[in-house]
Amino acid sequence: MIKLRSLMKKAVIIVAVLTMAVVLLFRYFAEPPPPPVSVSPSVQLLESRLVGRKDGLRQWEIWTQAVLQTGDVVTLTDLEEISIFQAEEAYLFIDAETAVWDRKLDILHLHASKVRDEEGDFYLESDLLIWAGTNETLTSPGPVFILWQDLEIRAAEMVLESTTNLLYLKDDVQILDGSMVWRTDSAIYDLDRESIDFYGILVLEEEAGNEQEID
Repeated sequence: MIKLRSLMKKAVIIVAVLTMAVVLLFRYFAEPPPPPVSVSPSVQLLESRLVGRKDGLRQWEIWTQAVLQTGDVVTLTDLEEISIFQAEEAYLFIDAETAVWDRKLDILHLHASKVRDEEGDFYLESDLLIWAGTNETLTSPGPVFILWQDLEIRAAEMVLESTTNLLYLKDDVQILDGSMVWRTDSAIYDLDRESIDFYGILVLEEEAGNEQEID
């Protein structure tokens, strides 16, 4: 009799364990566990110099106090002066608040930038400048402000071709000369010759608001 009761207790325990195992297996297959979260590893460096190159030649150089790399994206803060090179010679210098470099695409974003040439005769401001290493261009997709020979120049967009040293100003180009404002469709500034050519209809707006068109 005692042996029968012991066997019944063991049977009850086995049934309970099997029932719990079935319930757990049902929950596992009915509600599979969520996929693991992938976190890209990041590396932070201090006081570094980054150099962008094409065919072994320097395109740009940045000294920075803080570098954060996540995958192919490098974020630079606390920047010192940025140099843009041509034939291994620095010819443009940029101050920017932050920079983001996509190593795979070879694209450098410079935020809140101020650009000057070596002589200080040319000065440009833009909220965002984009350096594309593949075609060696510096683009401002938004408004730019330029100081050149006592003239103030504004445009809705700018593209600088580093290989030709030609700076293209596009869309609603405005030239402020004292009390007068000139407007035209586009303009090209030659950094080598230090000259600007204007294209399209040139409209002169005097301070009083009168307009004159010059073909």
